[in-house]
Amino acid sequence: MSLVQLAELPRLLDPQLSPDGKSVAYMLATADWATGRLSLHLWRQDAGAAPVALTSGGGSESNGFTRWAPDSSAILFGRGGQLWLIPRAGGTPRQMTKHATAALFPTWSPDGRTIYFTAADPQTPEEREREHRRDDLVAFEENYKVRQLWSIDVASGAEKQLTSGTLHVSAYRLSPDGTHVVVDRAQTPYANDEHTGELWLMRSDGSDARQITHDDVDDTQAQISPDNTQLLFIAAANNKVEPYYNNNLFIVSVAGATTRPAVPDFPYAIDQAAWAPDGKSILAVANMGVHSEVFRIDVASRTATQLTDGRHFIPTFAVVPAAGKMLLQLDEPERYGDAWTMPISASEGPTRVTGVFDGFTQKYAVPRQEKVTWKSSDGTTIEGVLMYPRNYTPGTRYPLVVQLHGGPAESDKFGIGAGSLLYYGPVITGKGWFVFRPNYRGSTGYGNAFLRDVIPGYFRHMQFDVLSGVDELIRQGLVDGDRMVVMGWSAGGHLTTKLVTMTTRFKAASSGAGVADWISMFSQTDDRDSRAPWFGGTPWQKNAPIAAFWNASPLKDAANVKTPILFFAGDNDPRVPAEQAKEMYRAIKSHGVPTHLYIAQREPHLWSELRHQIAKANAELAWFYEYALHTSYTPEPSPGLP
Repeated sequence: MSLVQLAELPRLLDPQLSPDGKSVAYMLATADWATGRLSLHLWRQDAGAAPVALTSGGGSESNGFTRWAPDSSAILFGRGGQLWLIPRAGGTPRQMTKHATAALFPTWSPDGRTIYFTAADPQTPEEREREHRRDDLVAFEENYKVRQLWSIDVASGAEKQLTSGTLHVSAYRLSPDGTHVVVDRAQTPYANDEHTGELWLMRSDGSDARQITHDDVDDTQAQISPDNTQLLFIAAANNKVEPYYNNNLFIVSVAGATTRPAVPDFPYAIDQAAWAPDGKSILAVANMGVHSEVFRIDVASRTATQLTDGRHFIPTFAVVPAAGKMLLQLDEPERYGDAWTMPISASEGPTRVTGVFDGFTQKYAVPRQEKVTWKSSDGTTIEGVLMYPRNYTPGTRYPLVVQLHGGPAESDKFGIGAGSLLYYGPVITGKGWFVFRPNYRGSTGYGNAFLRDVIPGYFRHMQFDVLSGVDELIRQGLVDGDRMVVMGWSAGGHLTTKLVTMTTRFKAASSGAGVADWISMFSQTDDRDSRAPWFGGTPWQKNAPIAAFWNASPLKDAANVKTPILFFAGDNDPRVPAEQAKEMYRAIKSHGVPTHLYIAQREPHLWSELRHQIAKANAELAWFYEYALHTSYTPEPSPGLP
């Protein structure tokens, strides 16, 4: 598989099962080389039939969401920032909203008469005039617009604003009977203020709003029970609702009683959850390290039962009571995200509905994937995913690319994973390399002690987890220790840069969106509160733990680096600003170590432009070939460029 072929693989987004259980609607993303981005169009898949394209042509549907009408007769989707409705059989879409700002995250009322959505407050006439005159001096992090909750009458098109004021609507969920809505409202839209979000309950017309939770964590995915007496929500907190733990599932009474964990001391991280129709149990997706699975949680006994078991990641999950089914999207080693259904009763296993990746393994050399485990330097068991090179021959040692995931509160799993073009594993294995993705300490899915190993000091055991994993692959006779490289993005970039300050075992490295100096990073990033626990405070508090920040900064040990290393940064990245890459690049260059820094214009933290991603991969592969294989690499041209 080439880089361009990987870029052109279809991606199935936001699959949704119709209430009658007969069809799945989804957005299909494909490469659009004219714009250099992914283009989205709406499709429908009926069981046992050929897929049907409901929208097509130039341009792209916006937002990537699909929402079935309650009677399964039509599908709501986004286009040009507004909501549109198309009949189930296809035809000409009808525009539903003409809102002043983008209409987002729609939900149907159970009777199909009302659609709910969120939208940012519009500019005032004065603000528009100042912008027109370029009189645009603004106060930093004060010039924002919060989102509000709205509804629209389907028959008349009349819109109604349901929330107002200065609080930002991060998310909302309608009750199963349509009488109430739970709303997550934060102080601002900024990432650093997500922890200020609290859950509010109101009637579906916006009246009788009252605050339910009073904690200091981000309460996400809130949902009202079928009898309207309880809320479930997910938060990265322990049983006492204290921050920086694996995602935990909580239940709270709508009367505002004490919040309690659904399952005390649940060993895995909860990614998604939904009430079962009877309200006596909750169906949830749990991150179990290299895979994720569906569990049923009994509310009364506070126990969990695993319902699925496979080599897969579940990025999308929904419970559809009217259909009596769950909708699962499974990212697997040989299918990168088809949609499946499964009875809510779990009387049988999942059944695949879509066939986007039919024939995939016949067309491409899809890498074999295995879970690997090993003991780290302190005896702790670590695991990860190993992708085998094309035409692997036992007894032969191959070059190795170590790929380090972001977060660090994430985990690499079976399948293609998020950011496939930033990591492009199937392309690398097709060129004859092993790809190793270790779930080092700080990762999710392995318990709270494992996740919280970054406290205090951040770089405690994770770097040794990676090196001991590499040692195990060499011990097994799989990898040539003289032909190894390392790469990572975000937290993976931090760890890549740290590794080259402490070892010369890797012949080349690539650090994307990585930190150099935690002290300067703390004031530059848009997400500070989640990082403060790593170092025991902030750099500017009284008696600040400056030593903890500096000792964990790769810049401190830049003089030790001998490994040729590339740096990548997005020009518009608020999470790890390009200034961090500049600091490390200039330090490395001053010591005469081969290095380059590439800054992608317009890109945020996770790059989205196809040509930028292919250019990054070309630069990395040329670097790896030169320093690890001592040969040249011919870059792949992007379509539309000479």
